[in-house]
Amino acid sequence: MFVFKKEQQVFDFGGVKIGGQPGQNPTVLIGGLFFKGQPIVESTKEGRFDKRLTREWIETGVSQTKETGHPLIIQAYGRTPTAMENHISWLAENYEGPFMFESTSAKARKFAIQYCEEQGLEDRAIYNSINLSMKDAEKDLLSASKLNMAVVLGWSPRATTLPDRMTTIESMIEDAEGMGITKMVVDPATMPVGAGYGLENRTMLAIKSELGLPTCLGPHNAPSAWKLLKKEGFDDESTHLSAVVASTVASQLFATDCIMYGSMIRTKEVFVAVALIGNAIAAATAEANRALGIERSLFEPRTID
Repeated sequence: MFVFKKEQQVFDFGGVKIGGQPGQNPTVLIGGLFFKGQPIVESTKEGRFDKRLTREWIETGVSQTKETGHPLIIQAYGRTPTAMENHISWLAENYEGPFMFESTSAKARKFAIQYCEEQGLEDRAIYNSINLSMKDAEKDLLSASKLNMAVVLGWSPRATTLPDRMTTIESMIEDAEGMGITKMVVDPATMPVGAGYGLENRTMLAIKSELGLPTCLGPHNAPSAWKLLKKEGFDDESTHLSAVVASTVASQLFATDCIMYGSMIRTKEVFVAVALIGNAIAAATAEANRALGIERSLFEPRTID
């Protein structure tokens, strides 16, 4: 397992600790809700969804956290301001933990920033994400708000090498700090298979080694456009799920502190796989610390037996 010379920062995101040396804190899992195509969704525009089934998904996530010790953060998507309000307001009442919000619409994101502040949710709400495409109006709104937790997306279409990716990341971190973000996770972006998948894992080690900041990835993006999974005989849900789980645990092994695993329909499978690798990391890190004479508290898996 990896042991980084650089001091590793740990931030508290609404009661969930993210960051540190590998094995110090459990890998945090981020499950997505309200995305187009999920069986819970009735209208992405209006933010209507099956509350009973959504509640079941959340209960599964909470129970998996209790069983494995790996924390859950929920990522809420909102296509429109109306959808964002419906999703966040319901989630805030039906889930006690921290949550991320994201949208492809700047209007919806800006609404969410204001709504979370008005509702006193700034201690639970994580903005996703600070990136190169942000416009000044949104930057100003985030800067003026009480929100101080965010995902920093260090991606540029021109950053196809590790040095370029790190330059982009450092620039985005500087922007985030200028917007009052004091708690951040750095996401170097996972590209699909054939379009750069793999560089993010190499970048992950550079972030930890050079910056010591908490890290984040969305490895479920890797198989999302993989041509193999479009072929007959490979285009079934269980085969796709196996690819998502494989990409998730690969990121975990490369010292990723929190992982977006996509739809919460796959919560149980992802949590079990991550718990298995969590046991391996705990045992290997304990041995490494003994060999190096390091005294550091480590996460003790609840699934050791």
